[in-house]
Amino acid sequence: MKYSCLIITKESDLHADAVIKKISDSNLNIIRLNIDTFIQNSKYAYEWNNSGQLVKNFLLFRDSQKIPENVKVIWWRKLDFWDKYTVFPEIKEKSAVNYCQKETDALIHSLPGLYPKAHWINSWQYIEFASYRINQITTAKQLDIKTPETIITNSYEKLEDFVNRQGDCIIKPTDQHDAFTKNGKQYQLYTRKIGISQLNNFKNSIHFAPVFLQKEIKKRHEYRITIIGDKYFVCRIQSQDIDNDDAKLDWRIINPDKVGHYADDLPISYISKLQAMLKYFNLNFGAFDIIEDINGNLFFIELNPNGQWYWIEILTGLPMAQAMADLIQELACKT
Repeated sequence: MKYSCLIITKESDLHADAVIKKISDSNLNIIRLNIDTFIQNSKYAYEWNNSGQLVKNFLLFRDSQKIPENVKVIWWRKLDFWDKYTVFPEIKEKSAVNYCQKETDALIHSLPGLYPKAHWINSWQYIEFASYRINQITTAKQLDIKTPETIITNSYEKLEDFVNRQGDCIIKPTDQHDAFTKNGKQYQLYTRKIGISQLNNFKNSIHFAPVFLQKEIKKRHEYRITIIGDKYFVCRIQSQDIDNDDAKLDWRIINPDKVGHYADDLPISYISKLQAMLKYFNLNFGAFDIIEDINGNLFFIELNPNGQWYWIEILTGLPMAQAMADLIQELACKT
């Protein structure tokens, strides 16, 4: 019997492109559900009887003429919050556009119910729960993984006390989806230093929303540890070699190829703790950001449960696309 792997992505996705090329199982039908073209390129029908049994299950992609039958694996790729479903051109009114997009998004997020027997790389609801930094810190504590001292508050007095006690601090969004749109343009929120003088500038507005601060860790190295199934890949990022103070704090402000990336290793005891965190969150995949301080201590910064990784393969040669292809094929063989 031929099975299908449904990849929820968009037309421009180098990660999906690379993995699809690596899949060798001829009994696995690889089908891309590109959300940006889904409304215009799909035809579907799902029907349940009065006992709640799914009696009709049909999905066709007009562009490829593919029908995902016997969906065995679902890979929910990186979908940013600004990704939009393109509606039919005759729909002009903004409220109608929003309605079509929201209804379609509700359908896409119902895939666990539409394909209840499918195995997921990471189901979107598990990704959602694991994305929040507060949930990660709590889990790290249970697994004896060291994290920086942290505070989240809307109180100026609490922040002032924290900075006075901890010294140099950094500020970042509470939500991992650290980007926003303004006037049709996309902006990224990067990690920045903050002290008492900066806090004073916002003293009268801090109560508007949660503020997330951590003690700044003086870095020796940074690591991106990507776990795919039972395989893991350690990349050392030489961010402190950059001649740019802002980039030393958050190297994402520059192109990755301007920063030294090297395949490395870490103690298996530490990797095992990260694997245990993925298991706790019911995830098969995760990308971890770790800092090694100047004394050699490792600090967990965050887990990216749907993080990017292909740039690391390009810069280091680590076979991550093959590992993802292997995981998809393993899940397809699972009962």
